[in-house]
Amino acid sequence: MMVRTRAITSLASVIALGLCSWAQADELPVLKGPYLGQQPPGQTPEVFAPSIISTPAPEGSSWFSEDGRLFLFTRGRSAVNGILLMEEVSGVWSEPRLAPFSAGQHDWDFVLAPDGKTVFLASGRPVHSGEPAPRDHSIWMSRRTAQGWSEPERLPRPVNAGQHDSFPSVAADGTLYFFSGRDGGLGQGDIYRSRPVRGRYLEVENLGAPVNSASHEVDPFIAPDESYLIFCSDRPGGHGKDDMYIVFAKAGGGWTAPVNMGETVNSPHQEYIPSVSRDGKYFFFTTNKFGNRDIYWMDASMIERLRPRR
Repeated sequence: MMVRTRAITSLASVIALGLCSWAQADELPVLKGPYLGQQPPGQTPEVFAPSIISTPAPEGSSWFSEDGRLFLFTRGRSAVNGILLMEEVSGVWSEPRLAPFSAGQHDWDFVLAPDGKTVFLASGRPVHSGEPAPRDHSIWMSRRTAQGWSEPERLPRPVNAGQHDSFPSVAADGTLYFFSGRDGGLGQGDIYRSRPVRGRYLEVENLGAPVNSASHEVDPFIAPDESYLIFCSDRPGGHGKDDMYIVFAKAGGGWTAPVNMGETVNSPHQEYIPSVSRDGKYFFFTTNKFGNRDIYWMDASMIERLRPRR
């Protein structure tokens, strides 16, 4: 316990220094190398790019492209809100700018698909120009072409049911996972999936138990090969508010019993927005354990250690 307390105190000091440096900085430092040139983390979660990406403003979803040259993340309550974009050009990372497909403060959760050319995003933007913003989010899609990013299109029913459909995640074959507050679920929010049929999402499947429960299950991350699923839940027996859990695909279908990802990841506060880098090396998530929503990362090898042993 003493060692853990010292680690937390040290990390809090780093965050404080990082926030001060951000407040005093006039421009972004020169960033070179993989993952914005940040020192790779170990087995303990660390703030990702303090004072550069993780700032006094709340940050959320984050994704690097498979080639590592594109980085997207969300930031709120700042001079620029929404999904921000950075690109590596001639070995140097650009400053964050609003992504062309982002509607600013209406956008928060998103995923960059394994193809690196498709973004699925959850947005509270008006469905039609001139209309007021809806109460609940819907899932939209934008594609990157030689001419740039396309205007986002709202996915039709049955993916969007008009009852807070959010946090998309995509497998390598295009299968879409997301959570929804729609009627007919097991709890306050359930995780669903939809497999593409000739490029269209025609049916939606509730994952059922043991993934979903009478509590709320949100923020799914599906491995590209669908071998495991990470999600957030406030089910009993956790470490605090929303904890992160993991399930593994069974050979005959279905999922193993959910495993809490442990106190190294979870805390008495809220942990959510999980993702694993496309190279499989790093696990990213967001937490407010120090009073501010920041992006953390750690070595992803801990995932295999959570796999049930036969």
